[in-house]
Amino acid sequence: MFEVTQRVHDFTLQVFSSMGVSTALAYETGKQTRVVSRKAGELIWRTGAPITHWHHIIDGIVAEQVTMDQGLSYPLALHGRSSSFAKHDLLGDGRAQVDYLAVTDVELLTLPAHAYLSLLRNDVGFSQHLVGLLASEIRQQSNHLIVNKCSNSALRVIGGLALCAEGLCATGAGAAPHFMRANSLLLPLSQQMIARLCGVSRTLFSEYIGQLERGNWVRLQYRGVELQQLDAWRGLFVRLHGQQVWRRNPSVVALLGLLSDCAEAASGAYAV
Repeated sequence: MFEVTQRVHDFTLQVFSSMGVSTALAYETGKQTRVVSRKAGELIWRTGAPITHWHHIIDGIVAEQVTMDQGLSYPLALHGRSSSFAKHDLLGDGRAQVDYLAVTDVELLTLPAHAYLSLLRNDVGFSQHLVGLLASEIRQQSNHLIVNKCSNSALRVIGGLALCAEGLCATGAGAAPHFMRANSLLLPLSQQMIARLCGVSRTLFSEYIGQLERGNWVRLQYRGVELQQLDAWRGLFVRLHGQQVWRRNPSVVALLGLLSDCAEAASGAYAV
């Protein structure tokens, strides 16, 4: 028991230290944390529910989604290992603005909401870290919104997959999540869910995912869609948003060519 408790304690200190929290305050704050697990498909917070805890993802994927009266759910964003969610809700009225769903089995480090807000008020390092995180998320969500609203269906699909690759790989230090391999990433989501995340119909998604599969950019599995040549997908995300490729309304052929360019650039970066 002592060994397990000590490991959790050490891990908690590491997490808060990586967020700029002073050692003394990280130690005190860590006393109020606990590790909880949620099963795949479990709703962590429902829209309108009071957020009682801040959540940091140790492993797994959590989706932000909206659910319509007809029961259809539309994912808005994915959160992976070493990220946190519902932090902006806690800064507002303390209620969930969307549903938070455990897409896979997840393990979470939790901290009571009052302790999270106290940490924000009392630790400059943590508040600066949080501002940086929120700024990055706002930029990413704005870019995704622009692509979904101002681009063609090919860019929605390919850009949406690139966003998944970047968002789920841009994690902190430590072991990679179980769905990530050396240069591939398994999105453990149904094709219907990915299509809705990309803002296209299931039919259009199938059309483009078929072209990507024939080009060996993805591999379709029973458990989801596996992105191949992950470095190329992450490079594509940088180009799409850094160079505002969406302004040119590129065709699927142009986007596949851009993926190839990113793959070559990634290979060159590792060449001896």
